[in-house]
Amino acid sequence: MKDIDEKNPFTVPEGYFDGLTAQIMAQLPARQVDVAVRRTLWQHMEPYMYMAAMFAGISLIINVFVTTPEPLNLTSAADIEDFYQYYEEHLASSIYHDAVFVDDMF
Repeated sequence: MKDIDEKNPFTVPEGYFDGLTAQIMAQLPARQVDVAVRRTLWQHMEPYMYMAAMFAGISLIINVFVTTPEPLNLTSAADIEDFYQYYEEHLASSIYHDAVFVDDMF
């Protein structure tokens, strides 16, 4: 390390930095002024509408998966009889549909 001179081996020509800024600025293209584009009401409200839709979807998902369905309240004999009648009709309709439209499954 002692062999290396502390003198800077690089030199700059006289007056080099005097005209450097002017030369660089002359080579740059002219600055273009951007015209402000007016945003419509929808463009302004769009992110807020998407955020509201996201929160509505989240609340719907939470409502569907967190709440428990109400149990059937069959207190009278007429309610029980109506339930069984509906169940038999639905079951008969399902069996008929499966028998008639069996070819649609394959």
